[in-house]
Amino acid sequence: MIYDAVEAAEREALLGPAAVLMLPLKARLDLRSAQEKMTSGLFSKLGDGTVLAVDVAELPIDPARAYEVGQRIAASVNRARLSGYLLSVLPREIYKRCCAFLPNHSRHYVILPEFPGSAEGYNGLLDQARTRLSTDCVTLVRGGERRADGAFLVETRDGEQHRLGAPGLGPDGEPIEGPIFLADDVAPQRGDVRHPDAVFVHKAQTVSRLSAKVPAANGICLNYPTGIVDPAHELLLEARDTLRDSSLSPEAPVFDAAMMADAELAYSYLEQAEMNATGLALTVRKQINGKSFNNSEITMWDVGSLILGLLAAVEMELAPADRIYRRIKKIMASLPVIQDGDAAYPPTLINVRDASIERRGFDACDFARLTSAVTRAAQHTALADASSQLMGKWQIAGLMQGGVLNNILKTRIQSSYLSHCAHYQTRVLPALGQSETRSPYREAFAGETVADRTVNLLYTVDKIGILPTEPLLLEYVELGPSAECAVLTDVFLGAMKHHFDQTGQLLAPSETPIDTAPWFVYQGFDLGHETRWNVSYRKGREVVFEPVASSPYGIFSTKAAYLWYAVRPCRHTRKMLDMAQEHARIDGFGMSSGLFLDGYAQMKNHADLNTNGIVLQALAHLKRRTR
Repeated sequence: MIYDAVEAAEREALLGPAAVLMLPLKARLDLRSAQEKMTSGLFSKLGDGTVLAVDVAELPIDPARAYEVGQRIAASVNRARLSGYLLSVLPREIYKRCCAFLPNHSRHYVILPEFPGSAEGYNGLLDQARTRLSTDCVTLVRGGERRADGAFLVETRDGEQHRLGAPGLGPDGEPIEGPIFLADDVAPQRGDVRHPDAVFVHKAQTVSRLSAKVPAANGICLNYPTGIVDPAHELLLEARDTLRDSSLSPEAPVFDAAMMADAELAYSYLEQAEMNATGLALTVRKQINGKSFNNSEITMWDVGSLILGLLAAVEMELAPADRIYRRIKKIMASLPVIQDGDAAYPPTLINVRDASIERRGFDACDFARLTSAVTRAAQHTALADASSQLMGKWQIAGLMQGGVLNNILKTRIQSSYLSHCAHYQTRVLPALGQSETRSPYREAFAGETVADRTVNLLYTVDKIGILPTEPLLLEYVELGPSAECAVLTDVFLGAMKHHFDQTGQLLAPSETPIDTAPWFVYQGFDLGHETRWNVSYRKGREVVFEPVASSPYGIFSTKAAYLWYAVRPCRHTRKMLDMAQEHARIDGFGMSSGLFLDGYAQMKNHADLNTNGIVLQALAHLKRRTR
């Protein structure tokens, strides 16, 4: 793909008249828009400042095939002006796929005992090294200390540090340049180095004897760093540094009288919104001038939140257990089941007043939430039979395809694989006999180091879309964290704190109903857009993305604040909880859905079932942790 709209700063960083870049998977360059322009005729017209950019995601997995493609492209470009640069922030396994792609572009580091004291002495020594090695791609360094991870640590005259070794991300997330060849010990043959970023390390006293043993470079040097940013790697390093902040250090969880009062208030919503005939609850309640405006349609996600909130109320002794158990049994008995050939499943949407079906279809994510609730209810002796009877009605094997539970929409079947709920499903569905389920998180979480695995996981998170607090932290509360969940929680928390440090804005992002059009918004961490924290909502048929910091629909989610403190108690998440406790309480009504980020004003007299159910879950989890 040809991309010739590189900003001036990035063009200057490339130095050469023409360059080939091996871009990270999510470089902030729009390569797709240029794909149709890729023609052999265009290659011959490469001029000053033009970049031939290769999206590594499109490279053949077979190295031999990648090499063939690379040679064909190289043959179309003036080889004398062609250089190669492979960003070392790529996860290592992807890096290896790229090694055969470009002609050799070697760099040489010459280790000195100490730098000459004068600029004249330094420049003279640099000219000698370039002459003896027959290349301008020489950097004079000192150090050469070998680290525990096997990499060499060297330092330039300007104080810039380089780590040399096996290329990719080190265990701590810092990039390592390579592959390294210790030219004093082993001199590779010319045919052994088909790598665009080979690094040769020489001792100063032996440079003159080695010039014939190394492949010649292509004549253009590309120096670290460039102006092209990989946002996944940038986020990894930011989160790692931010998590060291004392305000994020784990603290002993606290459950006090004020939190018990919050639990009682949240439970009051579940009681006041109850429908006697079904045990279900109104999903949104709003009062204006003494008049009530209620939503009587409920998804299976909200049914799950209701059951889990009621179970939390039993645990915190907010009402007699037998009364709550009777209500949960009534809810389970009221839920309709759609018979569809060999499959049987709950519908997408029902009416809370009589459990009639409002919208046929099947939502895999909502079903996972309901399944989690029913399996937890089954652990209570009084609910075991009712839970077993309900789950016995569901037959979802026919909805599984290749380890993925499908959604049923009005006109088509849709895979639920590429969603943030898919991993949560893999934790829940084994309770229904579906143990061979696929998770995009689990499949992406691969690599030689934690840093590799994390960056791969972040690429997948970006591909899926905005990452909210749920179901990420619900996995913590209901099932215990998986390795993938724990890593994403760390990155998410670090990114929220980084945003606070940069802007002073306290975030608690999640999807939530709001008290004005567009009525419902999705918000959270967003790797794939210009800004990291975004709000998404529908405007007619259009899906709008706006920075959370400036959008009029940016919301501080009440349930997110309680979840974060319950899962990761520290000074920062306590600050989030304090904000919710101070501004989100609606006495005698329930916990408000959230606060508008602009001034943290409450959505007055506006509360919803999902928020209050999850607040109860979070508080029960917190109380359990303090025992």
